[in-house]
Amino acid sequence: MKGTRATTDFGRWWAEVLTLRRTGEDQFEAQPSPSAFARMYGGQLAAQSLLAAAGTVSDEQEPNAVRTVFLRGGDVTRPVTYQVERAHQSRSLSTRLVRAVQGDRLLATATASFHRPAAGMSSPLEHETGGVGPAPGPESLPSRPERLARRFGEDVPPGAAPIWPVDVRYVDRAPWDQAESGAPAAACNRLWMRAAGPLPDVPAAHAAALTFASDYPMFEPVLYPHSIDWAELISGRSVYGASLDHALWFHRLPRFDEWLLLEQVSPVAARSRGFSRAEARAADGRIVATVAQEVAFTEPRR
Repeated sequence: MKGTRATTDFGRWWAEVLTLRRTGEDQFEAQPSPSAFARMYGGQLAAQSLLAAAGTVSDEQEPNAVRTVFLRGGDVTRPVTYQVERAHQSRSLSTRLVRAVQGDRLLATATASFHRPAAGMSSPLEHETGGVGPAPGPESLPSRPERLARRFGEDVPPGAAPIWPVDVRYVDRAPWDQAESGAPAAACNRLWMRAAGPLPDVPAAHAAALTFASDYPMFEPVLYPHSIDWAELISGRSVYGASLDHALWFHRLPRFDEWLLLEQVSPVAARSRGFSRAEARAADGRIVATVAQEVAFTEPRR
């Protein structure tokens, strides 16, 4: 279960990824855990940074936002230490700065904020905008591993994560469809996602799991208007992509053991960087979270 070895015991996978050991008052350690990637997955660093920050605030305050900046690649076979700085603390709001390190290597930094919602407001601020439109239910759609097998057979590209603790069901298109069709498409997409196994009973587990899961597909709508082949990109052959930062705002407490619809759009790509944002909606249409990510594209190292 260590390093890059795959497992289908997704409950154990989540327990290992979302459980940190406290090594000091404001310091935590994550042991090597199952990974679908040969390199350290950014969503894991972001999720564990949020968990570390949550371990330093009161239970009355819920995750409000987290933004992670990825700096260096990490070794999936070694522990990661999370150092938390208490930047701000009040009864209703708290902000934490988190450093994810391996030895003397700074892998990522994160800013996480927590909020205790006001109770008993005479005029609560609340409104909701409509989504893209009705989407077919997730149970009526093929799973991501099924679609990968249908397209690639036994030759699933490296980095495709066919075994992953997240159940993903694409609504409009899968990212590898464009290479087959050869035609540019609109820079938007919809997909359902939820945890593929039970989540551990730890503070901020569902928010952290959504942070973990949303990192991987967020670059995909950037590709649709272009001729960049998804399989080439994730394999690092003709072009190499790396997320620079990943941010979430939690408008409501997410339940990631239930289906969430991710409505993605990439409004701009320029100067070898692409930007995408998404709304994560519960099955009843309510917006649970907003996600944003910037990704950079370079030629692979020879």
